[in-house]
Amino acid sequence: MSFGASSPSSSTIIMMKHYRGKLPLSIITVIICSFAFLALLYTERITFLSSNSILKSKSCARRSAVVKAKAEENLENSEIIDDRFDFDPEECNIAKGKWVYNSSIKPLYTDTTCPYIDRQFSCGKNGRLDSDYVHWEWQPEDCNLPRFNPEIALKKLQGKRLLFAGDSLQRNQWESFVCLVEWIIPPEKKSMKRGRIHSVFKAKEYNATIEFYWAPFLIESNTDINVLEPKKRILKVDSLANHTKFWEGADILAFNTYVWWMSGLRLKTLSEDWGNKDGLKCFNETKPVKKKFWGSGSDKNMMSVVASTLKKMKVPVSILNITQLSEYRVDAHSSIYTETGGRLLTDEEKADPKRHADCIHWCLPGLPDTWNQIFLAHL
Repeated sequence: MSFGASSPSSSTIIMMKHYRGKLPLSIITVIICSFAFLALLYTERITFLSSNSILKSKSCARRSAVVKAKAEENLENSEIIDDRFDFDPEECNIAKGKWVYNSSIKPLYTDTTCPYIDRQFSCGKNGRLDSDYVHWEWQPEDCNLPRFNPEIALKKLQGKRLLFAGDSLQRNQWESFVCLVEWIIPPEKKSMKRGRIHSVFKAKEYNATIEFYWAPFLIESNTDINVLEPKKRILKVDSLANHTKFWEGADILAFNTYVWWMSGLRLKTLSEDWGNKDGLKCFNETKPVKKKFWGSGSDKNMMSVVASTLKKMKVPVSILNITQLSEYRVDAHSSIYTETGGRLLTDEEKADPKRHADCIHWCLPGLPDTWNQIFLAHL
């Protein structure tokens, strides 16, 4: 993925409940045609998939003590009571609201306490000094959004498989979800197997897995593993078999696809939403966009098509639009505090943000935590 391309990357959540069998082509069509979203599908079969390539994370005794102390501290600061009973998904429009700064908010993790964050998203460790971007919370106009409670999340996932399938943005959210829950689990009761294509985090006590499967287009292509130039890409729009064999048996599937389906011209247009006429994109931004605007990533016509298609489907589906709320967060991108080609940006590259700033992915902790907060509220 090109870091030179700027876009306020975001998602829309689609939820489908209690569906058995193979994924209908109509659902896949919605996923492929939509500009950006996350699809959540609920099934009933449970099958555990392990990765062929394994990287197992182990904790030393000292780190275990630190993790335990951190967990106890965070538990004291978190809301243990399930406050979702005050939240009615049918009545709350999460797409309409505003970002509110709250200095009292403390992230449940950092990029130093959670060992599973890729360096690509570790803005703090990569030199970002400001931290205001982790203190903004989304406040819908007509309801209160429950805080993310890791205990409730794990209980909801007990005996189940949650699988995120998609590109690096989807991995961004998967790592966020893992970090939001892993800190309350003792080291001996959790494991992580990282693979190039398939990664699995397991909460042993809950018999739950939180997985990521790399499928940038969702459909099959010749660029699933090795990223090729757009002109050399071959997409098999009617072929899913190689991917879906990894998804079968999952209880919850989360799909995401975004930037791969957009042209360079479209991406260039998106950068103008933030008013950065100098072309610096998300570089040096420390606050969300304050003015009311409808970002170019939030294609109203496409949203209308998606909504219309969902209404015609036999499987009950509801759509949660989190695209617009994400587009305000110009401050939350990785920017120059990231890596490219497996290495951190050099000082020379950082001095040229117009070319090297990553305005697609998000810092962790950060905005993807809000996506998962909304996701949990609707489970």
